[in-house]
Amino acid sequence: MSFVVVLVEPEFEFNIGMSARVMKNFEFNELRLVRPKAKIGERAKMFAKHAKEILENAEKFESLNEATKDCELVVAMTSQISRFRKKLKNCISLRELSKKIGKEKVALVFGGEGNGLNEKDIRGADLVVTIPANSQYPVLNLSHAVGVVCYSLYKKKFSLYKPAPKWKRELIEKKLKKIVRKLDAVRNKSKVPRAFTHMMERSRIADDEANAILAALSPIEELTESQIQEHTHDAHNLASN
Repeated sequence: MSFVVVLVEPEFEFNIGMSARVMKNFEFNELRLVRPKAKIGERAKMFAKHAKEILENAEKFESLNEATKDCELVVAMTSQISRFRKKLKNCISLRELSKKIGKEKVALVFGGEGNGLNEKDIRGADLVVTIPANSQYPVLNLSHAVGVVCYSLYKKKFSLYKPAPKWKRELIEKKLKKIVRKLDAVRNKSKVPRAFTHMMERSRIADDEANAILAALSPIEELTESQIQEHTHDAHNLASN
């Protein structure tokens, strides 16, 4: 997938610059401006910091239709849910948006600081998205809205946490059952693996944690019943000393 950030009639240089900066934070590189009221001058570059190349490569258009004609999916952002609910399509959340995006080129469209996107712009979009916020003050600053949306979509692509798949959790339970069956000291031989499975489900263990557990269980699983009893006896003696 690829993304284009489109700002419609942005009014302030600093917001254009800050939008470019936060875009670079989350690896969004293409900026398009529709009828900008503010120029891209030194103030915009100052707020862009190390994202000046995004400003330098930004394209300008006279209409939103022109700016998004090469995009397969056009997503309009609004904080004014009630303003469009009865006339147009329902808004979806950012979480829902991430589930609806495939490999197509996506335009993320933001309105200007004064009135946001107009009805025509909203009607021309494929999807309308809102950022949940305080109902008493739901309107975010333009660059902040760009940042929230870019982060929300970026975290889908980049995650430090990868949960263990179901088949690995089931394999751990299977191996534990096999090992426990060989232990005379365990009375309820089905309870231990099941309890461990419940613990894994509650904690949502990571994939690398599951790999480590499987690596430890596999050699134990291959031991004979007498070997396991011997190791268990040795471990009990060490703990007693």
